[in-house]
Amino acid sequence: MTQQLSIDRRGGPRKKNPPDNGTGGKTPMDVTIAPTVIHRPIASHRLDNDAVKVVQRLTRHGFEAYFVGGCIRDLLMDRQPKDFDVATSARPSQIKRLFRNCRLIGRRFRLAHILFRNDKVIEVATFRRTATDGDDVSKRHAAENLFGDPADDAVRRDFTINALFYDLNRQEVHDYVGGLRDIEQYNLRTIGDPHRRLPEDPVRIIRAVKFSSLLDLTIDPLLAETMRQYAPLITSCAPARLVEELLKLLRSGAATECLEQLFEVNVLVELMPNIVKQINRTGGPAKDWPVLRRSDSAIQQGQGFSDAVLVAAMLYPFCRSVLEGPGDVSSKLEETLVPLVEPLRFTKRLLARVRQVFMAQRRLAGGKETARIRRILKRDYAADAIDLMELAATNKELAERAANWRTAYLRVAVEKKSHPLKRKTKKRTASRQQPDRDKPRRKRKRSSAQ
Repeated sequence: MTQQLSIDRRGGPRKKNPPDNGTGGKTPMDVTIAPTVIHRPIASHRLDNDAVKVVQRLTRHGFEAYFVGGCIRDLLMDRQPKDFDVATSARPSQIKRLFRNCRLIGRRFRLAHILFRNDKVIEVATFRRTATDGDDVSKRHAAENLFGDPADDAVRRDFTINALFYDLNRQEVHDYVGGLRDIEQYNLRTIGDPHRRLPEDPVRIIRAVKFSSLLDLTIDPLLAETMRQYAPLITSCAPARLVEELLKLLRSGAATECLEQLFEVNVLVELMPNIVKQINRTGGPAKDWPVLRRSDSAIQQGQGFSDAVLVAAMLYPFCRSVLEGPGDVSSKLEETLVPLVEPLRFTKRLLARVRQVFMAQRRLAGGKETARIRRILKRDYAADAIDLMELAATNKELAERAANWRTAYLRVAVEKKSHPLKRKTKKRTASRQQPDRDKPRRKRKRSSAQ
C-alpha cells in the first residue's frame, strides 16, 4: 500500500499521520453504509473559485479533499449555495501549514477557517469518526477529535441529504447513507434512528424544520413523530446556539413557515412560551406574523435586512398595542420585549437595537418632519426603522410615507458624506497654554545645596 505524502512549510516530504489507532470508526447498529459513486460533473461557474483553490492545494499535497454537506445538496437540487465547506484527511495542524491565511478555531471541535477578501471564509474540517472501545477518550474533547475516513465522517452527520461528498478532480458524488435517493424523492431523514440522533443534539429539530420549509422536503413520518416527542429537550441546548439557529430561520426567507412548523411540533412553546400564549388567544399562528411574512417575500426577491429588523418583524404583532399607545412608551416597550422572548437569550445589544428600531419607526409613522425626526434620520438605526415601517405598512398612505422617509434619509446621508463633521478642539486652559516665546526665560535659582 502506497503511503500518502504531504509537504510541510519547509518544503521537505514527510509521512502523513496514520488514522487514529489504525481502526475505522464504530458504525452504529441502526446505520447501514452502502457506498454509491455517481459521475455527476458540476459546472465550474457554479463552484466558488476560492473553495476550488483550497481543494486543489490539499489534493496536490497528497490529501483527500471533497466539497461536502449543504453545498453539494443545494447544487444537486439546482440551488446556488451560500457557503462551500470542505472535508479533508489533513489534520488541523497540517492545514495550518499549507495555508498562511488559515485560522484554527474551536476547542471542542477543531476547524480550519481559510480567510479570503471581503470577509469570505472557507471552512475546512478533518474527517471525524465515532469512538471505538479501544480509544482513550478520557481527555477533554478527545471524543470529538478522533480522525477517520469519508465513510466515518458521513455517519456522524445529521441528515442523509447533508452527507454527500463531491470529488472535484474525478467529478464524482460519493454517497454512503442514501442521500442521493432522498434528494430525488424530496425526503428528509436522519442518519440512523431519530430516537438516538435527536436526543444527541436536539437542535436538529430546528434544522429539520428549516430544511423542510426551505427546500420543500417531506419530513419522514418517524422523524416527525420523534420531533414532537423530544421537543422539551430543546431547552437543554446552549442558549447562544438556539439564538443563532432562530436567526438563521429569520434570514432564510421561509421564517413564517418555519415558525408555524415549530408551533405544530411543540418546539416554539419551549423557546418562547409567552408568544405561544398570545397565539393561542388569537386562534393559531397563521394570523400573527404578517410583517414577517412580508420580510420573507422581500428576502426571496433578493432584499436583505439586519437581524434587528427581522426580530422586530417577528415581535411586531405582539408589541403593536404598546407601540400604538399614548405618550412615551419607551419604558413600557423595554418591559415587554424581554418577557416575550424568554427563555431565549438574545444579546442585550440586539434587544436594545430592536427597541431603538421600534421607537424610531413609531415616531416616523407620525409623518411630521420635526427637529427630533431629523436627528433620528442621522442615527445609524434610521435605515432599519424605515425598513420596518415599509414592512409594517398596512395601507397605501403608510407605504408612501415610508418611501418619503427613505428619500429624506438618503438626502441626509449624502449631506453627511459631503460635509463631514469637523473635529471639535478644546480650548487650552491657562495651565496648559504654551509659554510666550517673545518673553525672555527666567533663570532658575541654583539651590544652596549645589
